[in-house]
Amino acid sequence: MVENTTSTSRVMLATQVRQLMLGMLYPLKPGRLHEAPHLVARVTLDMLRRRQGPPDTARIAARPAGYGGVAWDISTPTILEAARRGFYPHAHIGPMKWWSPPQRAVMMLNQVHIAKRFRRTMRASDSVFSFDSDFEHVVGACAAPRAGRTPLTWITPRAKALYLRLHEEGHAHSVEIRNADGVLEGGLFGLTVGPVFSALSMFHTADNASKFAIVGLYHHLADWGFAAVDHQVMSPWVETLGGTILPRADFERLLKAPAPVAAQPGKWHAVFQPSDTAAWLPAKETEIRAAA
Repeated sequence: MVENTTSTSRVMLATQVRQLMLGMLYPLKPGRLHEAPHLVARVTLDMLRRRQGPPDTARIAARPAGYGGVAWDISTPTILEAARRGFYPHAHIGPMKWWSPPQRAVMMLNQVHIAKRFRRTMRASDSVFSFDSDFEHVVGACAAPRAGRTPLTWITPRAKALYLRLHEEGHAHSVEIRNADGVLEGGLFGLTVGPVFSALSMFHTADNASKFAIVGLYHHLADWGFAAVDHQVMSPWVETLGGTILPRADFERLLKAPAPVAAQPGKWHAVFQPSDTAAWLPAKETEIRAAA
């Protein structure tokens, strides 16, 4: 028992050391190096000021782009108010920091386009879609190292605890994709922000699993009256589906739109399975077919 505890402690310490080293190197990567001095200077100032409450859009920095200050207060009311202003907390090492990038990758749910080939893939799948059935597992899988990629993750123990709390309070949700044997093969998690769902991270261990999760999420959210999904950074897959880039001001206006009933705190339940989503016609595709 003592040996197992010692071994676990060593693994945790090694993981923390690796995260610290990689986190220190992250700002020095090409394309980020020129922002590193500005980030250090602003964080140092914020460590002295210790401003409480949600971040202020008037204080968003030009360099590093989108920096909104140190997130001293990550209580639920502050996190939700910050999200309504377009901010999210993020950090690889050190204190969590508020960010609101000048541009946002967004999927407007009335603009989703699903290719015929992928519809056939969903139709033939025996995968099972669900919400909120294993939030902690999904977050852990999103944080886990991935083949061919640096093991650095923003989903630190503190971030995990934050989103687990938000999930328990009904604000954060997970999407799960399981195979016919019930094995979790992909998913994502995120936060409800009025008419927008902010998708924060995803993972997959089988082909198409994360794609099923994303498209199935779009289907449900559109059916429930949501306006968009915030992906923060554009991925090739989301762009193929019809994702767009919004300037910060447009994204902030989007967040002020009326929220649907499903945005209220509570657990979500799946209504559609991949075979159902294969037959889903988003507003854009309905218009295209009507005009054909």
